[in-house]
Parts: sequence; structure tokens; C-alpha cells
Amino acid sequence: MKRVVVMGHGGYAEGVRKNLEMIVGVPEFMHFLDLTKEDDLDRFKARVEDLVKQFDDDDEVLFVCDLLGASPFRVAAELCISKAGKYYTLAGLNAMAIMELSMIEDSELSIEELANHAVETTKTAVAKFPE
Repeated sequence: MKRVVVMGHGGYAEGVRKNLEMIVGVPEFMHFLDLTKEDDLDRFKARVEDLVKQFDDDDEVLFVCDLLGASPFRVAAELCISKAGKYYTLAGLNAMAIMELSMIEDSELSIEELANHAVETTKTAVAKFPE
């Protein structure tokens, strides 16, 4: 099974969840974790690890983080090292890319192909008006 874990600072993940809920619905394979000001890095890391332990060993996971290089990204990247080829981490995706990821349940694309597609969607969905 493919899984998407959205992580970020403050209410980022919860905000993404609410956005999806309003527009397309929230699929069961998507999970949301926020790093709060009450968390220290060890507590947040433990919460992420507890979530991942609930997944099957053959599950593929795409972590979607708010900021490149920040704490949620680093926690996810660490997990990717131990599950190379099955886990990927992205940072900075926009709402359009995350919405597309919410519709991957029956996708035949690999988790890496989905990650690449999400990056391309973010790039092409950015626009300025008027042009």
C-alpha cells in the first residue's frame, strides 16, 4: 500500500487535512502530524516512528513536509535512509500537488514516480495573475 504522511510546523498538517476534507475528501492512506511548540524533537520523532510502526513492512511511504531542511523534514529523511527505495521525503509542495497525492490509491506509479510527479505539479501549478 502507498501511504502519504503530511508533516509540518504548527498547524500545517492539520490545515492541509482540512483543505483536502473541504475539496476532495481525506483518504485513509493519508496521515497528518504537526510539530507543535510543546514538542521537542525527540517527542515528535517518537510520534512519527509510532505512526510508521502501524504500517505494513511492504508499504511505500511518501512524507510531505512544509520546509526543506527543517525538523519534520529531517525526521522523515532519517526514516528514508533505512527504507531506501520505499520511503521518500518531499518539501514545499503546494495544495494542487497534495490534492493529486490524495487520489493515488489505485495508481500503478511507484512511490518514487509519484514523488517526481508531485514536484512537477507544484512547479507547473504556480502562476501569476495578470501575466
